[in-house]
Amino acid sequence: MGNKQPPAPFYNPYVAPDRISSYQITGELGKGSMGVVYEGRPDDGSAAVAIKVFYPDTKLTADETSVLLERFEREGQALSQLNHRNVVRVLEVGKTDEFDYIVMEKLEGFNLKDLLQLGTRFTLADTFDIMLQLLAGLSACHRTGLVHRDVKPANLVRSSEGVIKLTDFGIARIITDETLSRTGTIVGTPNYMSPEQIRGEEVDARSDLFSAGVLMYELLSGKKPFDGPDMTAIMYNITNIHPPSPRFYNGALPLEIEEIVFQALAKDPAQRFSSADELTKAIRDLEQALRYHENSQAFLSALPAPPDVDADAGGLAVPADPSNLAAAAGASGKSGQHSISGSSAVSLAAAGGGIVSGKVYCVDCGMDNDAASDFCVRCMRPLLKRDIVNQLAAKQAKMLYRVGRGDYFFMTCLSVIIVAVVILILYLFFRGPT
Repeated sequence: MGNKQPPAPFYNPYVAPDRISSYQITGELGKGSMGVVYEGRPDDGSAAVAIKVFYPDTKLTADETSVLLERFEREGQALSQLNHRNVVRVLEVGKTDEFDYIVMEKLEGFNLKDLLQLGTRFTLADTFDIMLQLLAGLSACHRTGLVHRDVKPANLVRSSEGVIKLTDFGIARIITDETLSRTGTIVGTPNYMSPEQIRGEEVDARSDLFSAGVLMYELLSGKKPFDGPDMTAIMYNITNIHPPSPRFYNGALPLEIEEIVFQALAKDPAQRFSSADELTKAIRDLEQALRYHENSQAFLSALPAPPDVDADAGGLAVPADPSNLAAAAGASGKSGQHSISGSSAVSLAAAGGGIVSGKVYCVDCGMDNDAASDFCVRCMRPLLKRDIVNQLAAKQAKMLYRVGRGDYFFMTCLSVIIVAVVILILYLFFRGPT
């Protein structure tokens, strides 16, 4: 009786409409589990637009569909009131007898997912620029009460002028036990979801900051911090595993970057940055500090290792290109409190794919520790050091040498006894009876 009814009739996304509102449909731009995006031409002849047509999953209940549509309409209307340089501009929100739709500006450029898949690597300076633009867009959204819920490289479009636009808001997303178990319901993998999203809890702005931290980690290291062979493994890693330092893959990064990334990736939302503005301040402060550092050019030009062709097999990153750290080769060798120790360390990092001299990397969590430490400062597990391995190998070699020497002595004595016995027998045989 009081239940809200789902929209009727069901929209067939495989048949494109001729018109939507005052726009002539000229083609299909993309398709997902929750809708189709069409290209539309306004009747007044102005620039083409993108029209996202929402249609619900047919396996959702009527109540779930109603909740979805209410959220779609409410947040669509809020976005239409938001005008920010780093957020896709919504021009119109409406509905027909068959479907709900959102008209937005059509973005020109590549999304970061495509760029990463093409092998594009971003310097630390590029990463700062991308993150600051993303956070500016998120801050504007959060001030209006909007939580994106789906911050990931595919939803960040970079124009030819370098402007980052946050798009494809998760305004029509609902995750239930059933949808999680159905193949294809969630587009892609949950690599960028926050732990509270994985657990199905209520999310706020700090969930977007976690996703932003995942993106920042990937831009810095060329690796996803939480990955796995399947969705279950990825979800487990997000909620339970602390990723290695991004400096494990890119040793030319400044040490201070770890604190920022790992605070953004904190499992507990209360331990993360409280707002996009707070994370922005941390990045700006570090960027400003690095510009006055003696190795500033090396830091800001730091590139992750080239994409590993065997990455899907779980291999480590291949060595980085030393050319991107040419400026570090002439460094004076002095080191700051939180800097890489001189040009030799930077050169070694470039030649070794990010492994810094004088550091011991934990085989369990990847954290870099001082060479004098016996236990990892993060996971407190014993550190297996190269010199320990060498000592064990030398000890084993000495033991084998001693055993070999003992065997040699024993065999020598046995040989002498056998020869003596043979000589004695021959002597007695030829001497004959007396």
